[in-house]
Amino acid sequence: MSSKQNKKSSQWTSGSNRNFKLVHQSLTISEINFKKQTIIGSTELTVLPFTNTGKLWRLPLNCKQCRILRVTVNGSHKANNSYVDPTLSICPPETKKRNLEYYDTCHYDAIQSCDSDCSSGAGELVIKIPKAAYDSLGAFVLFENKPLKVMVEFSLEQPKGGVQFVIPPGSASDSPHLHAFSYGLENASRLWFPCVDSYTEPCHWTLYFTVPAHMMAISCGDLTEQLLSADGKKKTFHYTLNVPTAAPCIAFVIGSFEVYPDPVMQEVTHFCLPGLLPILKNTVQFVHEVFGFFEELLSTRFPHSSYKLVFVDQTYQDTSSYSTLTICNTNLLHSNRVIDQVTVTRRLLTRAIAQQYFGCYLLPQLWNDWWLPCGIAGFITGLFCRKISGSTEYQHWVMEEVQRVCQYESEHTLPPLCGTLQVTSASSSSSGPRASIHPHLVSGRELAVLMSKAHLILRSIQLKIGHDLLMQVFHKQLTLASSASQSSDFAHWHNLIISTAGLMKSIQTVSGKDLSHFMEQWVCRNGVPRFHVSFSYMRKKNYVELRLKQDLPRGYSKFVGPMTVVVQEFDGHFSHTIQVEDISTTHELPCHSKIRKSKKRKVPLSHGEEVDIDVSSLDMEVPVLWLRVDPEFQWLRQLSMEQPDTLWHSMLKYERDAVAQVEAIEALEEFPSSTSRDLLRESILNTQFYYKVRVQAAHSLAKLITDTASSGGSPGFLVSVFQKLYGSQAHLTIVRYNDFSDIAAYFVQKAIVQSVAGVRNMHNQCPKEVLSFLWDLFKYSDNQINKYSDGYYFSTLVDSLALTVTPKVAVVPTPLGLDVAKIPVAIMTSESQAILQEIVQGLNIEKVIPSYKHSITASCLAGLRVLQKNGHLPTDSSLFREYASKDNFVEVRLAALKALVDIVQAEHSEGDMNFLLDIVENDIPAVRLWVLQMLASNPPFTRKTESKLNTLTLVERMWSLICVKFSHDSRSRNAAVDVYSALYGRLTPTCLPQGLGIVIDLKEKVARSSLASPALSPKTLISATDDTRPKTISPTPPVSGLLQKELLNSTPSPVIPQVNTTLSCTTLLSGVALGKGVEFCPLDG
Repeated sequence: MSSKQNKKSSQWTSGSNRNFKLVHQSLTISEINFKKQTIIGSTELTVLPFTNTGKLWRLPLNCKQCRILRVTVNGSHKANNSYVDPTLSICPPETKKRNLEYYDTCHYDAIQSCDSDCSSGAGELVIKIPKAAYDSLGAFVLFENKPLKVMVEFSLEQPKGGVQFVIPPGSASDSPHLHAFSYGLENASRLWFPCVDSYTEPCHWTLYFTVPAHMMAISCGDLTEQLLSADGKKKTFHYTLNVPTAAPCIAFVIGSFEVYPDPVMQEVTHFCLPGLLPILKNTVQFVHEVFGFFEELLSTRFPHSSYKLVFVDQTYQDTSSYSTLTICNTNLLHSNRVIDQVTVTRRLLTRAIAQQYFGCYLLPQLWNDWWLPCGIAGFITGLFCRKISGSTEYQHWVMEEVQRVCQYESEHTLPPLCGTLQVTSASSSSSGPRASIHPHLVSGRELAVLMSKAHLILRSIQLKIGHDLLMQVFHKQLTLASSASQSSDFAHWHNLIISTAGLMKSIQTVSGKDLSHFMEQWVCRNGVPRFHVSFSYMRKKNYVELRLKQDLPRGYSKFVGPMTVVVQEFDGHFSHTIQVEDISTTHELPCHSKIRKSKKRKVPLSHGEEVDIDVSSLDMEVPVLWLRVDPEFQWLRQLSMEQPDTLWHSMLKYERDAVAQVEAIEALEEFPSSTSRDLLRESILNTQFYYKVRVQAAHSLAKLITDTASSGGSPGFLVSVFQKLYGSQAHLTIVRYNDFSDIAAYFVQKAIVQSVAGVRNMHNQCPKEVLSFLWDLFKYSDNQINKYSDGYYFSTLVDSLALTVTPKVAVVPTPLGLDVAKIPVAIMTSESQAILQEIVQGLNIEKVIPSYKHSITASCLAGLRVLQKNGHLPTDSSLFREYASKDNFVEVRLAALKALVDIVQAEHSEGDMNFLLDIVENDIPAVRLWVLQMLASNPPFTRKTESKLNTLTLVERMWSLICVKFSHDSRSRNAAVDVYSALYGRLTPTCLPQGLGIVIDLKEKVARSSLASPALSPKTLISATDDTRPKTISPTPPVSGLLQKELLNSTPSPVIPQVNTTLSCTTLLSGVALGKGVEFCPLDG
């Protein structure tokens, strides 16, 4: 290497503590065994020591749960190694503390101690380079800077994270549904092979996968060759990745897949499990449009020569992006008969492709910069969705995202997106400010909200500097990265890494604007402002006095900056920019309209149209029709606006901005009157309105009807709207044949049904006409001529039926000696009996004609829990436990588990709590994560409440989960921390002695020195309670796939059992078939 190149090498190291550069890595998976769930492989790292640091004697690598078989350097020199993983047990076993403040400190130290970007020489695996390896290179190795080739042979046995083996029950070794894939957080590649698990260490890759001959291996880069073994039993797939890529962006999928080359883009290939090819083709038919849009938007070609989209089962999240590869959940696939899933799937796949540019190609420099590629990917995803769905849908989505962030901020505290704007290097990060966001330290719920906040910040930057200039900034970054990726000199590879400071510099270069203050306020601080806005018209001076008050929570700084206010007057709409500088401010906005006393006026509106407005109902002395603050969401804010109801009426009726209409509808909920009610009715009937505005109007109208029940409010007012839109021409009370060809009308139809079900009378009971309305919908619903599936619509009917259930008013005394679980159905009210019968029928119909994702079954289970919760059925968890078993489809399992979480919260059932924790400890990662998140959102008790579940046993079990059990699954570990925090807060649990945190043995009257001592280990505590736990109910035999296929083909008339009022509730429900053995969702319902 020349002296000039060596100087550049030193410049590269300024962003890292490493005294070497990884220039190439070769990874070989030589054997995979599905029966034993093992992987055997090796990896060769080509590292270049830096001459200015002397010889490289220690090579730190990241590696977890792998067994190191042998390490050699330069082919023949055996090297010693040491392995230490501080995350295996976060807190010392002998500790007496059980509070999260202590845990967080230990967790952060453990993560940082093996993060190669944070500490010098960090890594779980340290290889000692033997002196003989340098001797073999020659005497002038220090001057010539020759590379070292380090070979590590390893095995992976029954991994607890990083790799998922999908083995359906009873599958043979050659089953077509066997498959495996890698997964994890942003730097979790260490879980399945030794590497430098950092975004700041990109290199070239060569990948080899040897798999059974009937399978295929899909990985990153270009497939260069396939080699069949001599005996024909094995096949080797060879991939090369010539674009410098970081280890966190490497992944693989192995299994038997059906292949579908994209018919428009030959570089793109789609893969799915056997039997799903028809719905795969339908799902991905838009993908080529995404590539074309991004290439035009960014003025840059896709950075790779190939791209693979693979759909697998049991994924941790819906999509995971890696270099040239996206791994997706099979449940995202849908046929052309399904409506509800289309938008969800398209947005997720679009974001996955956006992450190929920002996240897999352009990489974050530090964890403080993680928000940047994440935010850009979300931002350009929104731009594509605006193209295909329209600007109205986009604005409404932005509003929902802002509300989501503000809602979370009001209940919790989000960390800042970036800790500092100063140009920091990884080498200084260990002593500098702590990273605000680290995926292994932040819960999944927080990460999701932070992702939303990140793209909203990018959108605010766009509004400040302009769309074209922001696209120039992105184009500049991608152009520099493209030049760097094609260079053989790794000193240029730093252009593949982006940072917050670099973005600010690029923005200032391109636009000439300094956004330092903006970034300090919105990126380096947490919290969102909350504004209370009111105004009054000053007639003498003809101006509007606007009062803006900022509600500042304790410990937060005020938000300042320019804000837009739009005033709609008689003579047009006028935009004003005010400066928010203090907590409470008053602004004078001049009016441009003169007061003219006429009943009708032609008023120019914001969208350019002039309309005749009847102003007779308005205050003729005020020329203001309505006022809006920050209509474009330039701020991430909560806003409460005070206006007279007449102004809200005008805004809803004449303003064409969907966000303004939704704001007006929500505001009218506080003004129950006949005028508000009539206007909401008109909004639902107006097909020119955006469908989500009509949906919101339906929900708000139901609330108004309930609020005015004592003064004549009746559900018939809303029912008449439904009949006018969807009633039969022959008789309005009979619903027409289902026809969902008008998608907007379909969603409005579902919303009206749910809204009617939510209406209550003055006694807070569901009126009988509501039930009659729903019974007619069940009776006359006919999907024979509809080209779309009615699965989601029918599940909406079931949900609406459950929504009508109210707490039982009169409690019928239980006969002496009668078991509560054997209460006769005859004691139930006639309404609850009818609801129960409809739910049972829905469950049985699902076994014959399953709906897409079994949505009807999920709704029926939720309905059963509602009946239990309101006292119409005795609480019994056995049915939910059976539906929660592994034999059922995942959406059905989640619905059953949700019911169990609710039972635990309401009944404090120890058996059900243990059942849920057994799921958490033993189930697939996606299900256990979902259960933990549900428990965190709906804890069975809190620190301030009493519960029989608040025991030492539960404390120890939860502490074991967060400290030891999830050492290889950061998502589940952080979710378990959320549960622990919800139950016990940040301090020592109240069931433990305060102060020392020791356990008192009441029998022997001695104090044990440690809760986690060997004599009282978490494992011992758990096994000690095994005999007290209820046994899991054995599942019924699954229905074979062949039988299901025959049933679908023959489509016999379902046999609906009649409810026998002499049977008990338990007997009635036990007859419901479980319909297990469904491995994948039905094609189209």
